Amino acid sequence: MKKITAALGLAATLAASTLALAPTASAEETCPWPYVCFEDGNGHIVTMYKDQGWQNTGSLTRSAAWVTNARHDDCTLLKYSSGFVDRLYPGQGWSLHSQVVAIDILSGC
Repeated sequence: MKKITAALGLAATLAASTLALAPTASAEETCPWPYVCFEDGNGHIVTMYKDQGWQNTGSLTRSAAWVTNARHDDCTLLKYSSGFVDRLYPGQGWSLHSQVVAIDILSGC
C-alpha cells in the first residue's frame, strides 16, 4: 500500500510541475489598450504603437503577419510598401500580406 501511495504522490507532483510549465496567455501576447500591435505568425507581439501622427515602421513591423487596433475610438491608417493606404477601425485586426511602411493613429475616425 505504501508503494501505491508513494507512486500516486510522485504522479501528482509530476502532473503539478508539468502544469506549472504549460504555456499561458500573457499581456504580451494580446494587444492591450491603447495600442496598435503588430504580431508575428505565432501571435506574439513584435511592435506596438500608441502615438498619433505618421511614423515610419522598422524591420520588425515590416515582417509582421497580423495587425490589431486595440484602441476604443481611434482609427489607424496603414501605408503599405505599394503606397496603398488602408484604414483599420477600433477593435479591428487582419492578416498582413504586404509590408506596412508607415502608420498614423488618428484621433477618432
